Order: sequence, then C-alpha cells, then structure tokens
Amino acid sequence: MTSHLSTSILTKVDGSSQLTVGGTKVVVSVTGPIEPKLRHELPTQSSFEIIIRPAVGVSSTREKLMEDKLLSLLQNVIARFQNPRQLIQIVIQFLITEPIPNHYTNSQLSAAANACYYALIDANVPLLCSFAAVPIAIYKNEIIANPAPQVITESESNHVVCYGIHDAKADSLLLVESQGSFTSEQLFKVLDIAQKECESVHQEQRTYLQEKVSQDFIWKQ
Repeated sequence: MTSHLSTSILTKVDGSSQLTVGGTKVVVSVTGPIEPKLRHELPTQSSFEIIIRPAVGVSSTREKLMEDKLLSLLQNVIARFQNPRQLIQIVIQFLITEPIPNHYTNSQLSAAANACYYALIDANVPLLCSFAAVPIAIYKNEIIANPAPQVITESESNHVVCYGIHDAKADSLLLVESQGSFTSEQLFKVLDIAQKECESVHQEQRTYLQEKVSQDFIWKQ
C-alpha cells in the first residue's frame, strides 16, 4: 500500500505530521509541554489530551471511541514523568477517509497512530519506546496485512495491532482492536504477522528520521 509522509508542516505548534496511507490522509499536531488548566494538572507527571476531528461533519461518539483507544496507547509510550504539571495536546484532523462503513479502525486508527509517532518525534516529546501500527484483515481464511478497502468490506474480521519497538524488535503489544468473527488461533496468527509488519514499518520510520535529522542539523565551519 502506497504511503506519503511529511513533518513540520504546521508553524504554530511544536510538532506536526501529515500521513497518507492508501485512501486515508491525516494531519496530526502536537503542542506541549504547556501549562495546563487546573483540572488537567497532575503533580507527578504530565497530562495529555487527544482531539480527533473527522473529515466530514462534526465529532461524534465514533471519534470519542478513537480518542480513548489512542489515549490508552500513547499513555504507555510517552515519558510523562519528565514533565510533571504540564500538558501535551494532540489534535488529529482527518482530511480524507476511505468510505468503509463501520470499519474505521482498520484504515483510520492505524494511520492516526503512526502519524502521532512522527508528530511526537517532531515535537521532541520524550518516548519510552518507538511504536508502529498495522491494519490486518482476515479474508476468505487468508490473513492480509494493509488490506484494500474492498477487502476490508468483505472480510470476516479486521484488526489493528500496535507494537512497542525496542532495538528494532517489536517486543511489547500495546494495542489490539478487532471487529468481526475470528478464532483464537486466527488471532494469534494475526499477532505474529503484525509483529513482522510493525518491524518493517519501523525500518521505514528510522530511514525517514535519519534523513530528517541530516537535513535539519547541518553543521558548518
């Protein structure tokens, strides 16, 4: 599946990214650490909030569900103890989404998670580990990574799996979101395939970030 990435596209935030994967295009901005409102302040760690805006219309319970999923993911990878009493705000704006009813998790959740990674890196937010997400579908008893929209629509089940990555190895499972009917054996196979796919995505992340650092930090005599 083709993808396109750019970072530092917004000027009035601390970090941003734009990621296009297949038919999904999303922009993520990160602001912080900043001084929070009193109700958000935590004495021993930073607080953070996620705001998701759909490509069409206004936010609904669907976006609130995605916010909760990403919140549970990011709170396990952001080194929140380094910025106590501060707030990190993440805004996710979908620009284009694939017309797949009731299957937002497969195309949008994984794209948003990966875009968040690049935006957090761009904002210099400290992370405990790298992470990568991948969508997977079970179609006619075949497990397909990065499925096309038609495959998602006709699949028996679809999944989004996110792994934490240490030393280029996907060794900690951070998120599994599934829809449809599947067996436990199929789920274990999905996790195995997702682990390899996340390591592949991480290699792309490393390559892009190495190029970005070489372009952003040019030392001259």
